[in-house]
Amino acid sequence: MPETPSEPHPVVFLHGWCGRADEVDSIRAALPGPVLPISWMPAGGDFDLETWPTEPDPEARHPIARGFADEILDRVRTTIIDAGFAGATVIGHSLGGAMACVLAKDPDLAVRQVVLLDASVPMTPDRRQDSLDRMLPWIDRAATDGRLLAQAGWIAEASSWVPDFFSLEDQGDIRLNIERRFLFAPVVEAALAIAGAVQWPITESLESIDCPVHALAGGQGRMPVEGLLAHRPDARVERVEDTGHYLHRFRAERTREWLEAGPFSNLAT
Repeated sequence: MPETPSEPHPVVFLHGWCGRADEVDSIRAALPGPVLPISWMPAGGDFDLETWPTEPDPEARHPIARGFADEILDRVRTTIIDAGFAGATVIGHSLGGAMACVLAKDPDLAVRQVVLLDASVPMTPDRRQDSLDRMLPWIDRAATDGRLLAQAGWIAEASSWVPDFFSLEDQGDIRLNIERRFLFAPVVEAALAIAGAVQWPITESLESIDCPVHALAGGQGRMPVEGLLAHRPDARVERVEDTGHYLHRFRAERTREWLEAGPFSNLAT
């Protein structure tokens, strides 16, 4: 009898903080079916600074940031459902991987497997606190001095810490493109997005989701591999030693080979 053709295997792609959906282009050839890349970073002006407390108060600022990030998460969830991508594999880079773990807890999404590309998973307490300490003062600054001055300061300061996202060998047009996206991201919304997202139950979700977890880490990247395996011993993890955080951009061929040999090697019909 003739073989039954395999059903399409849908994939949702979630870029990282200050990224864009077009990053999926570098790995699209390895994805086995329809792809939904979602641009989830908020636009400038999405947050009304009038609602930010005039007197800096950690107890008041944290829930505001969390609420902002929760709205992002809800929009992504709605986009997946409305597009008919329930039952998909969700691939997430960096903070997009953390989002993938949280989304995979939603039974309505029926996530088939989670694929982490040098993701911020698990969310360690020190990483969470560092993000809050670094990001929330930017909203304070914008509320006090205005968006324009805060943006100028963001560009000046980000130029010193953005190189931490790359290995020494990562140069050229791709790096320039990534750096520009960081530098010119709207400071208020970018800061709120990460300060809120690190408060999600990322680690708890990782531990309890039922679907398989695959992870590819950059050797000079930012994924806490040992922590990932401690919380999820069954995760299938590999490292790419010769690159940094943006392995799907700088080592696209290697990433595609890993996707084909790992997460998408034995697709059920």
